[in-house]
Amino acid sequence: MTVKVSSIGLKGLEGYRVQVEVRISPGTESMTIVGLLVASVKESRERVIAALSHFGADVTDQKVVVNLSPSEQKKNGPLFDLAIGIAALKELGMIESDIPRDTAFIGALSLDGTVEKAEGMLPALVSAMGLGMKQVYFPHDPFIPIHMLEGLDCVVVNHIEEVVNHLEGQSSLSFLPSLTIRPKSFEG
Repeated sequence: MTVKVSSIGLKGLEGYRVQVEVRISPGTESMTIVGLLVASVKESRERVIAALSHFGADVTDQKVVVNLSPSEQKKNGPLFDLAIGIAALKELGMIESDIPRDTAFIGALSLDGTVEKAEGMLPALVSAMGLGMKQVYFPHDPFIPIHMLEGLDCVVVNHIEEVVNHLEGQSSLSFLPSLTIRPKSFEG
């Protein structure tokens, strides 16, 4: 079986939907990522495998093939890490729930599964709205004006395990982090 989830790629500041497709089959342990990649995306392989291992997903003696499409668009940066990790966990059967096509995953993964911000998140989120996405999972970034992303369910996460639990209905995450507005004090 092949699992497909969505992410957002950037060409300058313009975003486009990236379909992240993962297939895992028995074979020599490896992960191959294809789809007109620059070096920073090829490095995702090591981060994702380490994060999956930390989460308890075993890809020993498994051949993991990841296709990022559309194949004619150059992919750069670690924005696809989270989507690759989620698709792999779904393919391994660690996520049983269906993942809606209008849900996107954006963010880099650290080796322990922490979801980290990456360059280009704000344009990717703005593009997600224009591309008809209803929900986006991404890491907290204090410089992203979530309150201005009207019509987009912003699910802010810290770890890939939170994403899995939320997708499986096991936890409730805040769609908006608590915002504290402090009045400015004036020295007179």
